[in-house]
Amino acid sequence: MKRRQTFPRQWLVADGRFADQLWPAVRALPNRSGVLFLYRDLRKGERARTLAKLRRLAATRGLVIVDEGAGEVARVHDVKEIRQAGIAGVPILFLSPMFPTRSHPGWEPIPRMRAAALLRLTKAPVMALGGVTDLRFRRIQRLGFSGWAAIDAWIRT
Repeated sequence: MKRRQTFPRQWLVADGRFADQLWPAVRALPNRSGVLFLYRDLRKGERARTLAKLRRLAATRGLVIVDEGAGEVARVHDVKEIRQAGIAGVPILFLSPMFPTRSHPGWEPIPRMRAAALLRLTKAPVMALGGVTDLRFRRIQRLGFSGWAAIDAWIRT
């Protein structure tokens, strides 16, 4: 993803824990949404094949695919990680967790004003991640978030 390129407001987090539900979730995404591709646990060849298939499907729907493993984005949780991402020149950040989430049940959500302060530390667009839905995003968008990402909002379990 190029720095000046526009980016989606809504993102699906494609995580290997929900691999059996990836394709229906991607097909259900609104056009011009994004997919944050994680899948760290797949073998290299299988990961490459899954990413290639995802990119082919995305091309027909105008979806944006970003691969965390390729350094196209970074998930951040604190000042240190935001600074590291800035030094590395990562173009899009995902700040988490913003709300309680089933995928990370023991993590405490970042308080809103702390999130607002963290957002001011970077010029990169920041997506809200962790327990976010469209309704919840509307409550925190004014803090400075550019969009939101989720697993459960798109994958029905």
